[in-house]
Amino acid sequence: MSWIEGGFQRKLIATYLLIVLAIVAVAGIYLFSSLERASIDRLKVSLHAQAQLMSNEVTPAFVPQDTGRLHKTVQHLAQQVGTRVTVIRMDGTVLADSERTPDQIGRMDNHLHRPEVQTAIGGGVGSVLRRSDTLGVKMLYLAIPLLQDGAIIGVLRVAMPLSDLNRELSLIRQPLIIGGLLAMAAAVALGFVFARQVTRPILEMTTVADRIAKGDFSRKMPAPSSDEIGQLGRALNLMAGRLEDRLAELEGERAKGAAILDSMVEGVVAVDGAIRILLINASACRLLSTSSDASVGRPFLEVIRNKELLDLLNRTLNEGTFAQQELQIFTLVQRVLQVHASPLKGRAQTVGAMLVLHDVTELRRLEAVRTEFVANVSHELRTPLTSIRGYLETLLEGGLEDREHARPFLEVIHRHTERLGRLLDDLRDLSNIEFGKVPFHRQPTVLAEVVQHAMAIYEPQAARQDVALQVDLPHDLPHVLADRDRLTQILINLLDNGLKFTPKGGRVTVTAKTVQGSRFKVQGSEPDTQNSKPETQSLSEVIEIAVQDTGAGIPSQDLPRITERFYRVDRARSRELGGTGLGLAIVKHLVKAHGGELIIDSVLNRGTTVRFTLPIAPPDSETA
Repeated sequence: MSWIEGGFQRKLIATYLLIVLAIVAVAGIYLFSSLERASIDRLKVSLHAQAQLMSNEVTPAFVPQDTGRLHKTVQHLAQQVGTRVTVIRMDGTVLADSERTPDQIGRMDNHLHRPEVQTAIGGGVGSVLRRSDTLGVKMLYLAIPLLQDGAIIGVLRVAMPLSDLNRELSLIRQPLIIGGLLAMAAAVALGFVFARQVTRPILEMTTVADRIAKGDFSRKMPAPSSDEIGQLGRALNLMAGRLEDRLAELEGERAKGAAILDSMVEGVVAVDGAIRILLINASACRLLSTSSDASVGRPFLEVIRNKELLDLLNRTLNEGTFAQQELQIFTLVQRVLQVHASPLKGRAQTVGAMLVLHDVTELRRLEAVRTEFVANVSHELRTPLTSIRGYLETLLEGGLEDREHARPFLEVIHRHTERLGRLLDDLRDLSNIEFGKVPFHRQPTVLAEVVQHAMAIYEPQAARQDVALQVDLPHDLPHVLADRDRLTQILINLLDNGLKFTPKGGRVTVTAKTVQGSRFKVQGSEPDTQNSKPETQSLSEVIEIAVQDTGAGIPSQDLPRITERFYRVDRARSRELGGTGLGLAIVKHLVKAHGGELIIDSVLNRGTTVRFTLPIAPPDSETA
């Protein structure tokens, strides 16, 4: 009977031992294999990201096949990221390897038939695990194609030894093995009595392991005891905690990537093969006048109704090559965008495309302003210079001998040189004002004194033209906060314009009054302000000065551009009267520098009124 009991006990212990061994082995192998696969997959993703970044630096050195530069680039990249970097030609010849000197490169085997190289040459991302013949260690290899203008010109391969990964896995393998051995020892010692107690936690452990493999880390293995099963449970919990931390780190990195994407000035739009929007960042939403919630998952054309962008995406998807184009977008605001389209490559085909949008509206506008400015300056200089040259040639050909006709020629030359001098002076003043190089000494100023001074300058000219100069200023007008010299310059420019375009018998009137007004606004834009919105601030009392004439007036279609550099309503007459075309531009910037507002009203054939505001000086302040 004792033999039967002993045999049964041995069978029971053996059966229990086999069951425990099977459960522990299956769970351990499953967990270890899952972890190993997950670790290798993460390593592949990391190597792929590194390879993509490296290709941007390797390609410029690869194209001219400058092996010296290429070797330095590869060595530098390998030191930065801690991986082995190899650059391979399309025929399998190794051009550079971070683990070999330039002298040793020529003795390396041809890599054409390496699986990862074959995949990269085919346009995919190749990866393989194998032992390195060069280094004698097991390594993970990952190869990507090097692209130039959409064509594969070579292969970039990165490799990392699995020693660090094996060390991490060994830390988990050892507790699993020890736990299994201790569980079997406990099964032999305790037998059938504790079989169910031992089996239950193992089954629980299997459930937890399965949930961990599925990404559910909420359930932990209860391990109140200090026996082998408890140790195994704690090891499982430790492993689960580490995995959860790793996944949290990956999620954090993903969130950082999303934050970086949203903080980019450039717009980024990613679409799938069916041209449905997968991703759109904040800048792209702003440039295309849409939102992420209203865009993601929808067909591109439903969200962004622009055929040129759609054609660019179709071309990139069909050809699988990089493309770029500059185009205009008409949404809430007209913009000029420089668009770069690149394919998103899968393992064997193009699975989507990405658009990078650069807003070059301001750049193109500035280029147009620069071109127009150069053309205007050239024209303004060419006209008097041509006239001067003509008169000088006449004088040199014998006109000096005819004193009766020589003097009028010289007077014309003198007038043109004076006009050139005024033009250059105005250009210099305008440039200095725009760039803040003109010092402003704003202090309480008696407006009437400045007006009388400016009027006195033009009284002789007004008398010659039979034009009346009138002033209408209240006696109780507060002092203005202004730079006296610059205020005089404003009034001189406005009076000069008024006298030039007011016919005989007309009048030019200067008035002033206290009004409520915003601190700064300009009506009548210039190229550098036409897209900007007027600044809006709280209303305050200001002094409004108006210079009104009874001249020819300005057509309504010309009013918005009247303060532009060199803009003239009647170019021939303005040039005949000696104008440079910069007076109102200077006035606008001087008023702006004072924090004032410039408004120009005009009625054709009835006259023009130019109004500008200045801040009121604080009470009890000394006047200039």
